[in-house]
Amino acid sequence: MNSLFRIAPRVPVTAAAATRRFYATETAAASKPKVGAVRGGFVGFLLGVTVAGSVGYYYLLEEYNSASDSLLSSVQELQTSTEKVREYARKIEAVDKDVTKLKELAATTQQLNDLKAEFRKLYDTLNMEHLDLKSHVWGLEQDLNKAPQSSK
Repeated sequence: MNSLFRIAPRVPVTAAAATRRFYATETAAASKPKVGAVRGGFVGFLLGVTVAGSVGYYYLLEEYNSASDSLLSSVQELQTSTEKVREYARKIEAVDKDVTKLKELAATTQQLNDLKAEFRKLYDTLNMEHLDLKSHVWGLEQDLNKAPQSSK
């Protein structure tokens, strides 16, 4: 082994070389941050904001679509119920027109009372004429009964 030391070139040892260490006791934080690290942090921040914004926008869009669909169905239900109400109103108006026509054509109580009085008068007149005819027929029967007896 001694021979190896003899063959190796000798380097003069100086005081500075002897005091120099080949390892560092300070951390790397003392060194200046590299521009790439700042750029990477900024890109990461932008990427995170973009992803969060996209997810939020997607959620908001889904909520908007569901609310829009709900509103559309409510409007359609309102439209169908409005059509039903319009149809009922048309039917009511038609019935009202029919009722007014019937009121115009129907007899009033006064007209009915007048007709009753006229019928009573007619009935009384007919009854009187009937009695007159009966008495006339009875008189004719009496005359006929007397005529055969006087001709015998």
